[in-house]
Amino acid sequence: MQNKISKRYGLESLTEVIRQARLTKSWSQRDLSARAHLTQAQISRIENGEVDMQVSTLIELARSLDLDLQLVPKTALVAVEAAVRSAEERSSERSSRNLLATLRRLAEEAEKAAPEREDIATIASTLRDLEPHASTLRGPFLIADMERLKTNLEGLLTYSPASRPSRAKTIRDAAAWLKQLRNGLVHAPPAERPAYSLDDED
Repeated sequence: MQNKISKRYGLESLTEVIRQARLTKSWSQRDLSARAHLTQAQISRIENGEVDMQVSTLIELARSLDLDLQLVPKTALVAVEAAVRSAEERSSERSSRNLLATLRRLAEEAEKAAPEREDIATIASTLRDLEPHASTLRGPFLIADMERLKTNLEGLLTYSPASRPSRAKTIRDAAAWLKQLRNGLVHAPPAERPAYSLDDED
């Protein structure tokens, strides 16, 4: 719960912007702390509204998160917020499309490297099916799952053929997760698009 400092200065919305910007980049608090030259404990206290940030700290966090600090007249705030939301949606959609294209390329390379693997063929096929739905593949948890899949596919391409069977479960789990995601997107009404997330250990 945010404490009196956050409530006294009305920092709740500011700390939430920082937290959401970090999650959008799929960064941990430790990742942000390394980039902003702060400790992970400081990042945690800032996001929980437990400290009254110095302007220099706020500027450093904004720079690290690709944000910009601006003082906006209250009369223009609604228009500015609408423009920011629109830009964020376009950027998020672009990132999703780029990530999906990268995943598809990696899956097709893995499929050529191991043509006997049905799980890899399923991943490649499912990623092709997901391309028309790229604009709906958003959210920090879903993006984090897709980044994990990217890491697994990149790893698969660097493993020796002899070591690939020991890593088969991870790829099988990813293939099943992707099929579930695709089925949910293809068959669910637009208002009921599901948000999937793999557990960290998957």
